[in-house]
Amino acid sequence: MKIRPAIAAVLTIIFAVNLVFANTSKTAAAGTKAQAAATNNARTKEMKNILFKLVRQDEYLDEAIEILDSSTSKLTADDISALGLSLKLIKNNLEHLAALNKKQFSEVQPYTGFAIYTKTILSYSRKAAVKVGQAGELVSAAVAKGKKSAVRDAVSSKKGKKVKGKNLTQILEEQKAMEKLSADIRNLKASAKKLYATSRWLYIVSK
Repeated sequence: MKIRPAIAAVLTIIFAVNLVFANTSKTAAAGTKAQAAATNNARTKEMKNILFKLVRQDEYLDEAIEILDSSTSKLTADDISALGLSLKLIKNNLEHLAALNKKQFSEVQPYTGFAIYTKTILSYSRKAAVKVGQAGELVSAAVAKGKKSAVRDAVSSKKGKKVKGKNLTQILEEQKAMEKLSADIRNLKASAKKLYATSRWLYIVSK
């Protein structure tokens, strides 16, 4: 008869221990869930940051194309150099975005709802590559046209005639600036290609 209280005490202790473990498990689960939510929020913020920057590059490319499409014949050597600096800035930004994409490779998991972001990132990356190609075609056409007119204008300039208010030095400076712009476009194309490749793989791993 004296054993029963002892058994009851043991059972009470076991129950208390199990209750502590249960509460600990619930706390741990809640902590894990909160951590996962915080991680997802941080990743969502990063995805939105990539998208925001991509939209800005899309706008910059539109501006560059507009300048090339409507004003190439009127651009001075300084104007062309300024446009080249803009293209270099876009190139650096695309390289940075490609690096951000790579960073997400090991962090984004499939079936986590991020595909909606990565699909949009891929779409804008594709648009950027297309627009860079369009800008490249405009520059190539301008360089070809410039070489023909430079020869003609140089001949006129040597005879003492002014060509549209330009002298031979100005004509040669503009031609040199356009050739440098062609090199800037080639570098930009490589960066746009890299961005598209990383965006494509990011979308694949997130599906």
